Amino acid sequence: MERKKAKLSEKTSDRLYELIVEERRYMPGSKLPNENELSGALGVSRTTLREAISFLAAQGVLEIRRGKGTFVAESLPTEGLDLTALAGVRSRVRAKDLFEMRLIFEPATVALACQRASDEELRLIEKKARRVEETAVQGGDWPLADQEFHWAIIKASHNEYMRRLYPIINSAVNEILQISQNRQQMQDIALRDNRLILEFLLRRDEAGARYAMSIHMKHLINTL
Repeated sequence: MERKKAKLSEKTSDRLYELIVEERRYMPGSKLPNENELSGALGVSRTTLREAISFLAAQGVLEIRRGKGTFVAESLPTEGLDLTALAGVRSRVRAKDLFEMRLIFEPATVALACQRASDEELRLIEKKARRVEETAVQGGDWPLADQEFHWAIIKASHNEYMRRLYPIINSAVNEILQISQNRQQMQDIALRDNRLILEFLLRRDEAGARYAMSIHMKHLINTL
């Protein structure tokens, strides 16, 4: 029960932060609505709202002035803001959306690679897959090696828009992996699933490769 409450206060902090910093609903120096109004707008209890406000006040985003109310800080912090709890909620939401997006386009991409990859490109993809395995064993930066494996597949699809989209997605993947608490589990999934993806790719089995990539993304979504 306590953990559920904690999660709700974190989500409320997250939403308030979005309203203030991202959506600019409440400007620097402005006063927040009273507790009843704001808790009603956010759909939470006043207790949960107070916890969320306390968290953001501790981070310098809000100021609580006795007898006057709660105000947005005149100067919002730009560096050193400890959004650990906030990042946990925000990253889970972003991660789910991100991997759902990958689930939409990467299975199609690997199917195109089965059709269009040259033999040399397939050999490069195989080399990148081996590099992921070696890097993981050595305790190195396996996420980077894994991204290079996926990048090699995308280049082998010979689709210009997919090539342009991947660096944007890649940046978001990096951000999520930096704060993920399931890196070891994600590594195990990547190593196992990559072997299957590669097997179908080398056989130029479009249906198999598409299925293997879909399963891979679903495994990651479930882990996140």
